[in-house]
Amino acid sequence: MIEQEVIIQSGDIKLKGILCLPVGDGPFPVLLYVSGSGPIDRNENIPGLRLNNSKIIAHHLAQQYIASLRYDKRGVGDSGGDFYSASHSDLVDDAVACTQFLQQQTSIETEKIFVAGHSEGSIIATQVAIRQQNIAGIILLSPFCDEMESILMKQAQHLKSMVMGRKGLKALPWKFMTFLFDPTKAQKKLINKIKESDKPFIRFLGLQKVPANWFRELFTYSVLYVEQKYRQSNVPGLLIGGSKDFQCDPCDVVKIENIYGGSAEAHIVENMSHLLRKEEEEPSVFNYRVQLKQTIMPEVLELIDAWLQRQLRDLQSSELNISESNI
Repeated sequence: MIEQEVIIQSGDIKLKGILCLPVGDGPFPVLLYVSGSGPIDRNENIPGLRLNNSKIIAHHLAQQYIASLRYDKRGVGDSGGDFYSASHSDLVDDAVACTQFLQQQTSIETEKIFVAGHSEGSIIATQVAIRQQNIAGIILLSPFCDEMESILMKQAQHLKSMVMGRKGLKALPWKFMTFLFDPTKAQKKLINKIKESDKPFIRFLGLQKVPANWFRELFTYSVLYVEQKYRQSNVPGLLIGGSKDFQCDPCDVVKIENIYGGSAEAHIVENMSHLLRKEEEEPSVFNYRVQLKQTIMPEVLELIDAWLQRQLRDLQSSELNISESNI
């Protein structure tokens, strides 16, 4: 494969990314990868949490003669802009700009552009498919179909339950800290502070920098609004969730499948966490360090491979039918 650093213009922001091309004669089908929430770089890494998910998927797809584009979010890595002042809509605009960049590349089959999104990236990928007419299909990894405030409160409650459920002497400091700083109360306090502020970003507890613009916009998205986006997407969709995902409820995968506007194929991978890794124990953020020593579960790559190949065959058949009808 050949990896080229590229610059994508999104409004007045320059994004930096990697266009990964298979070795051989193009043009190639391509997958745009949209990362989950947070200041995440082109390889879906964040300080303290090195996933490399987009890089792993990109290198795997190159072996199947499928190109890919992954990029640093605005204000992250080598990209311009300010992440902490960005809204969710800004991130959608950036993903749209990436698809428009791909349309201009001679190495890419412009009618075979797919978009994959992980976590928040799944709702971004869905909106890209609605806005851009040339998208061939979308892949939603750990998607959600809920209100952001509800998701945050569920995550805080789950964190509290995980800490209080731990056993042994090592758990005592965690339990003491949880008793002093209840995660659910802290989360509610943060949500209220964000709502009351009109600043692009705020600091919580005097230290943590929080992208308030991003949160406030997502707080306005009701469940009906989120559902509407999935209904409006009429391109083929592959939905993959994990049975051990406590950040995005795997039940949402089935919910999205039932309301999705196009043809949808849904899978819930047994014993898979939000990180797309295998989770042997009860779902817990305390197990993430162990999971980071692993790679993406093979089942995820196999599902992506099989689905993409079917979509490409269908597109090839459609092209042949159109060609024969014009003879």
